[in-house]
Amino acid sequence: MITVGEILQRAREKKKLTVEQVEKATRIRAKFIVALEENKFEKLPGPIFERGFVKNYAVFLGLPSEEVLAFYRRQANHKNPPDVVKEDKRIVGKTLITPQRFTFFSIGILLLIFFGYLIFSYLQFAGSPILVVDSPINNTVFYESVAEVTGKTDQNAKLTINNEQININESGSFIVKVPLQPGLNKITIVATNKFGKKTTVERNIRLEK
Repeated sequence: MITVGEILQRAREKKKLTVEQVEKATRIRAKFIVALEENKFEKLPGPIFERGFVKNYAVFLGLPSEEVLAFYRRQANHKNPPDVVKEDKRIVGKTLITPQRFTFFSIGILLLIFFGYLIFSYLQFAGSPILVVDSPINNTVFYESVAEVTGKTDQNAKLTINNEQININESGSFIVKVPLQPGLNKITIVATNKFGKKTTVERNIRLEK
């Protein structure tokens, strides 16, 4: 059976992205990205963050997040099958655990997980937008007077290149041709979300005539 880690790793490699690029774009630490791809969930902060990491990583890679989360849930349930309560009452130390108390405790845990996930999602959404610039590579020498700038950002972000607004497609990708002047050219790409948070990437390009 294919694992959620294999799905994420294959999608990343298909897009020719490094772990470091994903870390910069998603704000997920590189060691957690590696742990996800290797299915080593014990190295992650906990179930709340696991689901958040899986969803955000899948969205960034352009994968259907709900389908990827379904793979994750099946995998997590397989590794950690639910405990079967064989008795109506169990005594741990001096505390009597009844089905009612167990139910209330479970509901409390689920509420904590739910609100924790909402807070985590909000912080991720309200943070700086994703901005990955695939080309041109920094400090490249060009012999033609036009450079093609390609990359990807959030779907709802406002994108500018050298202070000129650029249209992006439905997936957040963009391809723009930027004219170059002889000598050193500085290309500044800025993505701004609706909260005013910005992510900036700069490329220095030299045009040789």
